[in-house]
Amino acid sequence: MEEMAPYEAGNGRNKKFIAIAVVILLVICGIGGYLYYKRTPAYSMQLIQESVKEHNWEKFSRHVDTKNLADAAFDDIIEISMEERGDLDEHTKALAMSFVKLVKPNITSLLESAVKEYVETGEFKKDETGNATNNSTTQNKKAAPKKGNPADNLLQDTKADKLKFSSIKSTEESDNTAIVTLELRDEAASANYELKIRMIQLEDGTWKVSKIDNLKEFYKAVKENEKQHKKAA
Repeated sequence: MEEMAPYEAGNGRNKKFIAIAVVILLVICGIGGYLYYKRTPAYSMQLIQESVKEHNWEKFSRHVDTKNLADAAFDDIIEISMEERGDLDEHTKALAMSFVKLVKPNITSLLESAVKEYVETGEFKKDETGNATNNSTTQNKKAAPKKGNPADNLLQDTKADKLKFSSIKSTEESDNTAIVTLELRDEAASANYELKIRMIQLEDGTWKVSKIDNLKEFYKAVKENEKQHKKAA
């Protein structure tokens, strides 16, 4: 029996080493899983959400390219406007596009500033009429001409301030680009919408929003639902 003691002692040590190795493997796997999660677009979307809640512009701007977003959104909205004005002749369209090119830098700059203001304060700046251009709107504002903060105008056109985030429906990754499809819900209209967000991967593995891929389709879907809702009323 005494001869078994060294074996038992060695066996005990082996079990401890195995147990420690298992713990280390579990820790490594846990960290690995966390690091992988940090490298997913969903994690970066969470960071963006946190930055808005924290009013942290630096954190927000690291993961959202507001300039590119504003530029792309402006182009999409102008294209929609031109499509809606099908009665315009080519000469008038050319003049309109020339004017658009002149005002684009100013409008997109205002959009960027409005987004920054919202992230930092939780509301949009007041327009030149002194009315707050945030989510709370007056009843007669609906009939008022569109002027003031372009971000607020965009909110009104797309009803984005009435939408609630439901879920991340899907994520498609290819190289350093990802398309994240968000599912949004408009409770008042009993309607669901999809917003496709294009993201690019940064050097640290996190992601940055660069463009809304289907803004035109989203805009048209909102407008079509509006028409159907009015007919049913």
